[in-house]
Formats: sequence, C-alpha cells, structure tokens
Amino acid sequence: MDGEAEAWSPDGNLLYVYSWRDGHLCIWAQRLHPLTKRPIGEPFAVFHSHSTRLSLSNQIEKILGLGGNRLIFSMGEHTGNIWMAEWKAQ
Repeated sequence: MDGEAEAWSPDGNLLYVYSWRDGHLCIWAQRLHPLTKRPIGEPFAVFHSHSTRLSLSNQIEKILGLGGNRLIFSMGEHTGNIWMAEWKAQ
C-alpha cells in the first residue's frame, strides 16, 4: 500500500492508510495476520474521496486517527468565484 499517513486499529489487525490506489486519494485498510502482522488478502476501500471540491487531497498535512469506533481525518474544500464585467468605451 502506498500510504501517506497511517493508523492502526485498536487490536492491531487492521492498518488504515491514505492511498492513490484507485487514482484518487482515498482511505484504504489492509487486514493483518494477528501474530505475524503480514497482510491478509487485498486492501479494501474504507472511504472514497473522488470529489474535486471536497477532498482529502486538498490537505497539506494528512493525518489519520482512531478514537473509539471512529476514524478521524480532515478534508479540504476548494471554492472560487468568477466575476464578469463589461468595459465601457470612453
């Protein structure tokens, strides 16, 4: 997995990472063997972030955290305005 940030599940049997695996920066998880911590099976998507406006990739610093039964991460929002004007000849 190509994680930019990572977090371990409380029991240590899942590793959560940011990954570009599907062409977008999303959160993926990998199951791990309880004793050896070697990967079991394929990574699976936990949270897809495919929007341009509200995205995980809009963040400078990428942090993952776990609290109780929640995965904590930040997302950035990009917005903009386009203004049009009409020039008057003098």
